[in-house]
This record gives sequence, structure tokens and C-alpha cells, in this order.
Amino acid sequence: MVFKPANYSIKRSTGSKGFAMGRLFIKLTIIMTLALLLFLPVNSFVKQSRSYNINDDIVAFKENPHPVDIINLGASHSMYGYYFKPTGMSHLDLALPAQSIQYDFKLLKEYGKYLKSDGVVIMSISQMTFVSFEDQSVGKYYEILDRSEIEPFRLLDYYSYLYAPATNSESFLSALSGKWKNVKWQSHQSWANDGKNYVERKSAHVEEQYQKAVAENSIEENLKQLEEILDYCEEQGYQVVLTIEPVHRTYQEHFDEETMDRLVFQHLNTLETDVPFLNYMNDPRFADHKKYFHDSDHLNSDGRKKYSWIVYEELKKLGFF
Repeated sequence: MVFKPANYSIKRSTGSKGFAMGRLFIKLTIIMTLALLLFLPVNSFVKQSRSYNINDDIVAFKENPHPVDIINLGASHSMYGYYFKPTGMSHLDLALPAQSIQYDFKLLKEYGKYLKSDGVVIMSISQMTFVSFEDQSVGKYYEILDRSEIEPFRLLDYYSYLYAPATNSESFLSALSGKWKNVKWQSHQSWANDGKNYVERKSAHVEEQYQKAVAENSIEENLKQLEEILDYCEEQGYQVVLTIEPVHRTYQEHFDEETMDRLVFQHLNTLETDVPFLNYMNDPRFADHKKYFHDSDHLNSDGRKKYSWIVYEELKKLGFF
């Protein structure tokens, strides 16, 4: 009889602990369910955004490849610069935003085999060509390049980018920025203050990258990579031209002849090549016409159609096609 109260106490304590664990499990289940219910629409929002699907044309081409007349490489200037369909030319746009010249080469080696025997490679040159670094935002290449070509490649990043991109803060913020691009502060609108605010921010970014490139000796590495691309085109029998796309006059005011010589031409002039160079940067047919631009240095739909016709006609004069 002496021990019964003790046994009862132990049983009651065990029962209380089990009850508490059960309540904790229920709470955790509710929290996880709510988190999942919140995450699913956010993840869907990111997966449907333009920034996440920026490579969709290349993905579609990979699934249904065909011979092409023109391939263009480069970053955003090139990506928004060309539309050759009205000319009757088949065209593969391999340019992507903030694309380094290293990935230009990787994409050319992957898709150059689809270029027709008399086709042309357009290698776009911009203010960032020689100062940009190896692209760290590699998610956009997961579906269009072999894993061995992607650096750095991490399996966890690969699966999270493809199936749960909302877990990546950069992907989420890019999607959000694209959704609310028309709700920016007035001073951050593309043409605020006649586009000068945008160009000042862009100029400061380019200058920062240039100083970093000088310190890390990456300019010489990028120049060497361009030489390798040109040599590769010659080896493969590809016809190739170098281009600079048109920009608005507000952009030209910050990236004048002296600045462009420091960022681009002094390096470009060291190349020993007879590859044609089509420089439309200060072309008066575009410089004073906002109607052709999305912002000071990116052509819009009307601008790229007009520009592509001009390039097409120039290529024909050079004896291509």
C-alpha cells in the first residue's frame, strides 16, 4: 500500500508527457501546413516570372533544334537587340542578361552545330564585355547547358532552382522587381530626368566593375576569351562579326569616346583580326529617338526590328548570305 501512490504518480507523469508531445506535434503540423500553403503560390509566382523564364527561347530551341542563319551572343544589349524574322532569316538568340564572355563561348560550342554553312555569328561587345566576371547566377544555364559546363555546379542548388526557386532570394527579388517594375519611385523610372538617373546608376556600376577587373586582372582574361571565340569560329568555318548595339544620346553622354576607349576600344584594338566590326553605338537613326528604346541602352520591339534590318543589309553588303 505504501508504494501505490508513487506508481500512480509515475503513470500520471508519463501520460502528461505524451499529451504534451501530441500537442507539440499538432502545432508543428499546423505550422508546416500553413508554411506550405504560403510557399506554393509564392513558388508558382517565381516560376511564372519573366526573369525566371528568361532562357525560355533557348530551352524551346533545345527541345526542337533546327538549322539557323544567325546566332547572336552577348548580354542584355544583344538579347534585346535582334529580331531577324521579318528578314526571312532563321535566328537563335543565345544572349542573356549579365552574361559573361565565358558563357558566350560555352553556349556557342553547345549550339553552334546548328548554324548553316553560310551562317553568321554576331558577337556583341558592350561596356561590360572586358570587365565582367564569371557568371555566378548560373541558374539560367541549368536547362540549356550540360552540368559539366556550369561553374559552380551544386546539386542542391540545381534542384532547388528547378523545383523550389522561391527559396532563392535572388530569384524571388528578380521576380518581384519584374512584377512591380512600373511601380518604382519616380526617380528610378527608366526615363526619369530624361533617362539621366538610370544612366548615372549604370555608369557607377560599370566603373565599379572596371576598377575591380583591373585589380583582379580579369580584363586580360576576358580579352583572351574573345580571341578564343574568334579562333574557334575560324576553325569551325563560322562567319563572325563584332557589333555594338545602338544607345540613346543620354547614354552616350556618360559613355563618351574617352570612356569607351578605356573600357572597350583600347583592348579591342590589340586583337590581330580581320573580323568586321559594326559599331552602331552612336547611330543617329536611333540616338535621338526614345520611341526605339526601353531605356537608355536597351532597344524595344520597334527598335530591334529596325536595327535588325540595318544589320541584315550590312551583312549582305559584306558578302554574307
